[in-house]
Amino acid sequence: MESSEDPSASRAFIVLARVATALVLLFLVLLILLHFLEPEFDPSWRMISEYELGQFGWMMRLAFFAWGASILLLTSALWRSLRKTSGRIGSWWMLLIGVVIIGAGIFKTNPITGAAANLDNTLHTICGGITILTFPIASSLVGRSLRRTNEPLKRLILVMALLVWIGMVSYFGSIIISVAINPAAAKGGPEVYQGWPNRFMVATYAAWIVIVGQRFSAIARKATVARPFSSG
Repeated sequence: MESSEDPSASRAFIVLARVATALVLLFLVLLILLHFLEPEFDPSWRMISEYELGQFGWMMRLAFFAWGASILLLTSALWRSLRKTSGRIGSWWMLLIGVVIIGAGIFKTNPITGAAANLDNTLHTICGGITILTFPIASSLVGRSLRRTNEPLKRLILVMALLVWIGMVSYFGSIIISVAINPAAAKGGPEVYQGWPNRFMVATYAAWIVIVGQRFSAIARKATVARPFSSG
């Protein structure tokens, strides 16, 4: 957010950022609850998407919808601040990620232990792949654009970008290490300890949304409060 923005734009930003934060926190709460409601999915090697297959699968789908919507809303809120090439590419890329995460909630995955191939699983895999592989890139492009106009938050944005990349690397690292230890793990299953790294990665992606949304909404609130006194 920049101080030159009008009060109505600042207020709209605050509302969008708050709703985005609330939605991504809802995603995290639902995900945590599913660990207790569906204990049959061992979190040490099961992916979070598999919670869609249990008795409370509707909660996982709702969680995906909330997560995807949070990205769409936060990107919309930041839109005016995302300028030049990196900002524009990053903003459209983040919108795509928001849409495909919603798609992950619409199209149900197969269990990691194997099932007959079907269209739903294929589409879910595509949606998940886009999210996992490209969120760090898109968020880094957005962060690069934001750093140019928000010098005080430059370090925080860099830290969050690093955290997101660590999340993705740790996830793929867990798969590589599991296969290196036990070549049979290449087939997937309990021998691939990707469950907790998968959850850690998702948590870093969600944390990026929360921190960026909250810090920039704080800037917008200060600008809205200060403007009446500076305009007289």
